[in-house]
Amino acid sequence: MKLFKFLGTAIVLAILCAAIVLTLTAGALRFLILNPAYFKTFLPTKSYCAEMREQLSDDLDHVALLYGLKEGTFSTVVTEESIKNYTNLLIDALYAPDAKAPLNLPAYPADGFKSCLRADTSFPPEGIDDCAEDCAQAVTEDLSAINTKLVIEPFLKLKNHTFSRASLVLFVAGILLTIVMLIFLTMLYYGKAKRTGAVLRNGGCFMGVTLVFVPVMQFLLFGYVERLNITASAFRTMLTGYLHTLLYGWFLVLLALELLTFLLLLIAIARAAHSRKKSKRAR
Repeated sequence: MKLFKFLGTAIVLAILCAAIVLTLTAGALRFLILNPAYFKTFLPTKSYCAEMREQLSDDLDHVALLYGLKEGTFSTVVTEESIKNYTNLLIDALYAPDAKAPLNLPAYPADGFKSCLRADTSFPPEGIDDCAEDCAQAVTEDLSAINTKLVIEPFLKLKNHTFSRASLVLFVAGILLTIVMLIFLTMLYYGKAKRTGAVLRNGGCFMGVTLVFVPVMQFLLFGYVERLNITASAFRTMLTGYLHTLLYGWFLVLLALELLTFLLLLIAIARAAHSRKKSKRAR
């Protein structure tokens, strides 16, 4: 009987950990990686927009010098709000059902540059149009720098993968399987060993979350994203921005689950230890 309980516990704990890993992985795909609303909300932060504006200023200053203008002429044209709006357009195009690499993105509007040139220069209408179009093209190239086959094609393959398409179903299935395994553990340790079963249940949940939490934490600790061998550019700003948004969001979710399961495990261990002390005193 003891051997049966030992083997049954080992099998159930292994399946429980696998079910939690499946749940968390499928949940990350469905609610983070494949969720455009998540990136729209958390990607264009103030620091991201400030870094992007710095890259844009360098390119716009280059265009200004070509037309005999001073550096900083167009520094106020591209705002944080316009960067957010164009980033949202890029995200919408990326998650569109018919998305293909490269994405079909609209050009950045040149009206703001034309207004700036009319107010600060004596350029003729044709010169204003040419300079404004060059500025708009430079901004478009920077804000869509990530729109390359090297980045877009792997993402589209991931988005269209069978596992990704079934991520919601797998997420629900993982939750149900986790519940079933917890019930099995409860049945194995029903009665006098109930507190031991609580330790095993919470310990299994803690181990399952840890299997996903540790690799993500290692990415943060060793700074793999920061070590990307890419020169400072709009492409690097966008790529690291997407990766950081995904990584930190995923880390916070896992950290919360890790702390919760660890707390429940500590409580279960304390209760089990307390019950053993009582039984020894009774003897």
